[in-house]
Amino acid sequence: MEPLDFTIAPPRGAREKLLGLTFLPRTIDKMRANLPGGNLNGYFIDLPDGFSTYLLKKIGVDQAALQATVASAQSEAEVVAWISAHADLSDVEGLNAKLAAMTRARISEEAQARVLVVHPGLEEHPELQNFYDIFDFDDARVAAART
Repeated sequence: MEPLDFTIAPPRGAREKLLGLTFLPRTIDKMRANLPGGNLNGYFIDLPDGFSTYLLKKIGVDQAALQATVASAQSEAEVVAWISAHADLSDVEGLNAKLAAMTRARISEEAQARVLVVHPGLEEHPELQNFYDIFDFDDARVAAART
């Protein structure tokens, strides 16, 4: 797959789905931006308490193995086939519900402090509590920086 440059466009939205899973398309996009020639532009793929890490852990997919698959795949269909063969997709709806319900209030104070570092500008937007809304905010910030 070709690397992505998030200075040109942000990753796909957090609510988009592949294999029925929200956040999976965004995770794949971040892995593509992590390829040589790509640009994460301030996005992260490997935070120990990040959404991508959480998602992959819950479906039993090794992050390094998926990154290698993304690097060698010719198409997203190959990546989806690999995930289908290696992931536990038995509780997709339950996992989607957990991800959609994640808010800043549900994480430790230490993690909340890291959120402010990883997501610049949030200190001016205390109303943004749901992480999907925070990701939308980040994407809008990246898009505005292009203009």
